[in-house]
Amino acid sequence: ASTQKSVMSDSQQRINSAKNEIAAFSDMYNRMLKQCFEKCVEHFHDSELSLGENTCLDRCVGKYVESQQKVGETMAEVTAQMTQV
Repeated sequence: ASTQKSVMSDSQQRINSAKNEIAAFSDMYNRMLKQCFEKCVEHFHDSELSLGENTCLDRCVGKYVESQQKVGETMAEVTAQMTQV
């Protein structure tokens, strides 16, 4: 009974962890979308993005993703250091 409870607890922890990762990714995506759209899209009446808007969005998304990766790497290093202490 104790082993079954432990398995259920481990399974629930993995599910919760996955839910948290999805929520964090969704939040990051929505913030990126909002920031890049506000910065780059100028003409709402056009049916397609202009070349300048496309270029701006491409750069904005690239920089946002790169910065998020760096933040993630730094957080992982700090977490590793904290667990070693």
